[in-house]
Amino acid sequence: MTVSLKQCRTFSLPDGTLKNEAERLVVWWYGPIFKNTRSESVPKIYVFLKPIDQENNLGDVIKRTTVLTHVGLLRIGSVWEKGVSNSRIAFDEKIFPVSFSPDGWRIVSLDDLHKAGRSLYTPFNDASYLPLDRKHKSYLIEFDLPDDKHLLIPCTEFFARVYGRSSEIKRVLATYPWEKVKERLYRPLNAPASPGTWPVRFTHRVHRDDAILLAHMLYDPYAEQAAKRIYSQTEASFPQDKMLLKVTPWFQGSGEISVSGVPIDDGNTFLGLQILGCTQPDGATIHREREKSTTISATDGPDALPQFPYNQLQEIPDVIDLTDDDEPDHGSSWLDLPEDEFVVLGKPRAVLDKRHNQKNVPSKRGVPVAGDETMFSTGEPHGSGKWVGQVSIHAPITLESQGFLRDMWNALLYLQSAYPATIHSISWFTFEDGFSTSPDPRLISLEPFGIDDDVETSVANWVYIDTQTKVPRGVLIIRVHVLDQTLYLMELQRRPPKPRADGSEETSKPPSYKGLIFTLNHQDNFENWLRQVLSNVRHVQGVVQKLAGHCPGVADTFKHSKPKNENVLCEASVLNAFSKVGIMRGDLA
Repeated sequence: MTVSLKQCRTFSLPDGTLKNEAERLVVWWYGPIFKNTRSESVPKIYVFLKPIDQENNLGDVIKRTTVLTHVGLLRIGSVWEKGVSNSRIAFDEKIFPVSFSPDGWRIVSLDDLHKAGRSLYTPFNDASYLPLDRKHKSYLIEFDLPDDKHLLIPCTEFFARVYGRSSEIKRVLATYPWEKVKERLYRPLNAPASPGTWPVRFTHRVHRDDAILLAHMLYDPYAEQAAKRIYSQTEASFPQDKMLLKVTPWFQGSGEISVSGVPIDDGNTFLGLQILGCTQPDGATIHREREKSTTISATDGPDALPQFPYNQLQEIPDVIDLTDDDEPDHGSSWLDLPEDEFVVLGKPRAVLDKRHNQKNVPSKRGVPVAGDETMFSTGEPHGSGKWVGQVSIHAPITLESQGFLRDMWNALLYLQSAYPATIHSISWFTFEDGFSTSPDPRLISLEPFGIDDDVETSVANWVYIDTQTKVPRGVLIIRVHVLDQTLYLMELQRRPPKPRADGSEETSKPPSYKGLIFTLNHQDNFENWLRQVLSNVRHVQGVVQKLAGHCPGVADTFKHSKPKNENVLCEASVLNAFSKVGIMRGDLA
């Protein structure tokens, strides 16, 4: 059997699992979890692989072991050679509407599928994806789809990708009973919760994007029970038996899930082998606070070493030696290691950061100089002198773009949900509809120039979003009541990017325009001023800063910045616009 591969980001995983292998190997399936007798703070897991030769022909299944926290790097379909992966199988990618509520899914085994007459045959490899024998015995989540179709996802993949963003969450949930889980993940709140909010304060070992899961486990009994079930399975199985992991969704409601995989069962079922992204649950606004350096110690006494390190490596080495046999030293250096990105589908959850200035505590004796460690571990610090540092593996999130104008509208809706006491209402405007709070904003089409209008060809053509079909460019007008002000934002529709002249798949960037924000001395001037702006913006080809000085009120332009840590796309652009009329983020809280 020959498979098609595609290039991907290069990962290195020299933890002993794959670096000494003579063959190229592709990750094929996940097996049971079992106790790690050397590094007890991280369970181990069986991984099934297939040799793949230089012509991409696959061999027979072989079995290897690694730690559970490395599964996020060892994605199904990833191809490895001497501990390095830079290609993976080109599975089909699909997005499915699903229900995460209990009536929308069930846990099934491969045996259940076989007994029900469900075939694992797939045209992908002209055979069954997995042979139905005991060594591949495992559990899957089966989601119901429209038209009596189904989506199957391995429970281990669901656990690795949907239960938070960091490997630390998975490690702790699978290793400790609930009271110890809370000790390792949470810190006491500094103040009582405000009505309608879920404040959560957590340790430095988990990632800021874990806040949603952590908040639900703290305030939502449904999520708490789902999380508790992970360790309850471990406790029932260890130390004598291997554990087949059953994992359920930790939140309820409808949403979407993005996967890559293969069709099976005559096309009636899709086997999702990789989760690429997922909807976030609705709910109260989450107030997030991540623990800073403190004086909490790993052991009692005046000379105790700190519980976690203060030396974070700023530059990730080219080769990161990850060990699955040793735990990190107390006080060792630590680094962040990213997995594949995780796409947030639909409307992101409102999450606000608590802002404070806190000085780091000076490091104590015994802490090695950053970079002295020879290998790194995802385990819990134990002992010293092994020169094993700490590594935090996490999947960075990326936000799904719905088009620039829609992203601006969604960012305003997000900020209104985060600051309902200060952002009172948001509406879009057209001359036909007036002001509307409908969730689907409409645009105002610019008026094309007439034949007799004395304008240059470039100016006349700018009005069209498509000069071939003569479709006029649209303009989004939004009104925001914030604090005691009424603000208006204007955004211009961008032309889609064009293919490059050399015929490559890459495309040229579309033109960028500044946005316009304005207030009016008299609200009765709105429609007259807007008609004037919509007419004049054509002559200046979207350079709105040439129009701001004529506003019967206060007007300014703003840039569309793209910082890394936005909660939603265009959040920074909206806040930048607000700042132009004197409203800062701190004023909204």
